[in-house]
Amino acid sequence: MLLALLFLGTWPAILTLLERRGRLPQHTYLDYTLTNLLAAVIIAFTFGEFGHTNDDKPNFLVQLSQDNGPSVLFAFAGGVVLSLGNLSTQYAWAFVGTTLNYFLDNKVNRAEILFPGVACFLIAVCLGRFCACIQRQR
Repeated sequence: MLLALLFLGTWPAILTLLERRGRLPQHTYLDYTLTNLLAAVIIAFTFGEFGHTNDDKPNFLVQLSQDNGPSVLFAFAGGVVLSLGNLSTQYAWAFVGTTLNYFLDNKVNRAEILFPGVACFLIAVCLGRFCACIQRQR
């Protein structure tokens, strides 16, 4: 637990240092995803190999060779949902932060002009998509 707290605390500082050296901030999610994959592989090959293998409790490598397609698809779908959830949470927090900045800064930003314009744009996009769906059904 302490090691996880140490890594979670140093992760933003390392990313900031890498950005100063020319690393693009768009690669942050790619780094996060690859780190999750690496952690899953390490955990599978360490904790999944504990103990003796028998028919009731096979180890990780024995389970990989078995025919368990539905379980693999279920795990894959869970990973996709987790990844999409993490990505949507990042965008949601960015949206909340931007919204708060516009409302808290009255000097340059005028939220009463910007947000109705963005709302009109989103309504236009949704209506355009709706019309395209109706057109395609005909």
